[in-house]
Amino acid sequence: MREPLSVFEYEKLRIGERGFKYVHYERLLKWNEANGFKYFSAGPNSITFAQYVGVIQVGDLVIQVLPKADRQGTTGKWQKALIEMLSLVHHLPLTSTTESHLHKRHSSILDFFFDLFVSDVQGLVRRGLVKQYHRITSNQLALKGRINWPGHLRENLIRKERFHVAHQVYDTDHILHALLKRALSIVQDTALDPLIASRAQDIQWVFEDVQDRSLTAAALKRIHLGRKAQAYARAVQLAKMIVLDHAPDIKGGQTRLLGLMFEMNVLYERVVLKLLQQAVRNHPVVTITGTRNSTVFWARQTIRPDIIIRQHGVPYHIVDTKWKLPKAGKPDPHDLKQMYAYNLQYKTRH
Repeated sequence: MREPLSVFEYEKLRIGERGFKYVHYERLLKWNEANGFKYFSAGPNSITFAQYVGVIQVGDLVIQVLPKADRQGTTGKWQKALIEMLSLVHHLPLTSTTESHLHKRHSSILDFFFDLFVSDVQGLVRRGLVKQYHRITSNQLALKGRINWPGHLRENLIRKERFHVAHQVYDTDHILHALLKRALSIVQDTALDPLIASRAQDIQWVFEDVQDRSLTAAALKRIHLGRKAQAYARAVQLAKMIVLDHAPDIKGGQTRLLGLMFEMNVLYERVVLKLLQQAVRNHPVVTITGTRNSTVFWARQTIRPDIIIRQHGVPYHIVDTKWKLPKAGKPDPHDLKQMYAYNLQYKTRH
C-alpha cells in the first residue's frame, strides 16, 4: 500500500510527480467536469487545486488536499488540523487511537472516515437493527392489504387463487439499511487498508435481505430519522458522504474514484461558529447563530454576514470569517468596508 500523496490548496500537481500518472489525470478531469469544474483547474499536464480540501482516491492513488493558512508547518500538522475541523463540524470523535492511526505512514484521511463508518455500523448491529414500516406489492395466496389492480390483471387472469396486493410490512428492509449496505460495499471495494476492507466485508451478511434501492441525492435528502433511529445519525451521515461522492467504474476501463471534498471557506466558517457556540453554551442572554438568508442591501444587491451574536435577541456583534492571514498584520481595506456595511445594515455595536 503506497503512501498518500499530500498537496495543499492552490498547489499545482504535475503528471510524473510522486506517482501521479496520466491515467489518474484523465480520470480526475472527468470527475471534476461532472462536479462543475469546482475542485481544480487543469493544464495540459497538470492540475491546480482550488479552495476545496479533503481526500480523493483515484485507483490506487490517494491524494490528500490539505488546508494551509501560512507557509509554516508540516503535512502532518495540517492533516491534523483538517481532521480536527471536520471532527468539530460533523460531530466525529477524535480519539488518541484515531490520532495514532493517522500518524502511520500509509494512513490517509479517507481511512479515518472509512474506519469510523464501519465501527458505527458494527455498533448498530450489536444493538440490533431497527425495523420500519414500508409498503410492498406482491402476489399472495390470501387477500392482505388492498388489491393492486394493474398487477393483479397482468399476472392473475389465469391464477384465480392469487391476489396481487399492496400492503405494509414491518422489518429491517428499508432505505436506511440500503444506504448502509451500499456504503459498506463501496468501502470494501475502495479501501486500500486491508483491515478496514475486511471488516466491511465481514459485516455485510447482516444486510443480505435488504433490497438494493435507487440512492439518488434527492432520495437521500428525504431520509428522516425517527425517534428509534437516532443512533443511526452519524453512520447515515458518513454513508451519504461515501455514496454520493463515489464515482464507480460504470462503463468499464475507467479508474474507480471516491472524493470527500469540503469547501475550505465554508468549513472554516462552521468551525468558528461551533467554537463560539460552545463558548456561550450556558450563557443566559447571549445566542450565536449562522446567517442562512441574505438581506437586501441596495436595489437588488444582497449581503449575508457569516455569524450574528445577539444579546436578549438583539444583534450585538457581526462576525465574518476569512480563511487567510492579513498581510503585514493589517486587515484588507475591502474586508473593513464589508464589515462596515454589515454593521450599518444590522445596526450592531461591534
